[in-house]
Amino acid sequence: MIHPFAIRKGFVVLVGLFLLVVAGNAKAEDDRLRVTKVQTDFVAKTLTITVSDLEETHHLPSPKVRLAGSPLVVVNSVVNNIAHTGVITANLPSPVPTGSFLLQVAWGKDEDDREHTFSLALGLVGPQGPQGPAGSQGPQGATGPQGPQGPVGPQGPAGSSSGGAPFVWVCTPAVFPMSGSNPRADLYVFNGSSTTANVAVHVLDEHGTNLAGVTIPGSTPPTTYPGQTGSSTVSVLSLNTLVVTWVFPQDSPEGGSNISHTVTVTADQPVVVGSDFQWSGPYKPLPCSLLPK
Repeated sequence: MIHPFAIRKGFVVLVGLFLLVVAGNAKAEDDRLRVTKVQTDFVAKTLTITVSDLEETHHLPSPKVRLAGSPLVVVNSVVNNIAHTGVITANLPSPVPTGSFLLQVAWGKDEDDREHTFSLALGLVGPQGPQGPAGSQGPQGATGPQGPQGPVGPQGPAGSSSGGAPFVWVCTPAVFPMSGSNPRADLYVFNGSSTTANVAVHVLDEHGTNLAGVTIPGSTPPTTYPGQTGSSTVSVLSLNTLVVTWVFPQDSPEGGSNISHTVTVTADQPVVVGSDFQWSGPYKPLPCSLLPK
C-alpha cells in the first residue's frame, strides 16, 4: 500500500514536469525567427535576406528558402551569435519572375508559419507619388573668384557723330556786301591723310545753287566761278594742298543774282580747309569750319 505522502509527492513531481514542458514550448514559440529585410539584386539575380530571433543552439547550420513554394539555392549564410541575427544569400530563378510572391524561410526545422514568411514584390513599379512640397531656400553661398577677362569684342559701326567720311568743310560768308570791286579769294585744301583724297569744291549762292561755270558779276575780263559740278571730284595727293583762286563778285547794288555766299569742300579723307578772302578795307574774314555730323 502506497503511503499517502508518497502519492502526494509523485503528483507534485508530475505537475512540475508538465509545467516545464509547457514553459519550454512557449519559449520555442517566442523564439521563432523573423524575416526583417529582403534586398533584391537584379544584376546578380540574388536575394539577401536578413532574419532576427535566431538561437544558434536550436538551428541547423543550413537555412532553407522558398519563393512561392519553390526552393531557392542558398549560396551563403552568416550568423551573428551576439545579436541573434543572420543573413542569407539565395539565388533567384532565371529569368527572374515578375509579381508579388510569398517568401518562406526555415532555419533549423522545415515548417512554415507566419513568422517565417515575407511578402516580396519583384519587377513591379508602383505609380508615381505626388510631388512633395518645396524645401526651404538654403543660405547663399560664398561669392566665387572673379573669372578671367574675356577677349576684346569686334569694333562697332561708326556712329552718326564719329566724324567719318564724307568730311564737309564750310567757309562763310563768301561775299563782301555792297562791294563795287572784285577782290581776290583764295581757298586752301590740305590732305592730311596717308592716301589720295577726292575733293569737290562748291561755291553756292544764298539759295544753295552751285555757281561753278557761272560768270562772276562785275569781273573784268569776265571769269567764271571755279569748282566741280554734279558728283565730279579732283584728286589731292597725300600731304598735298589744293589751291583754288577766283574773284569775288561785285554786289552793288546789293541783292543781285549769281552772288556767292558760301563755299563748301567735301572730301573722302580727313582734310583741313582755310580761306584767304582779301579785302582792302578794315576787315578780312577767314571763316572755314568742319561741318558737325
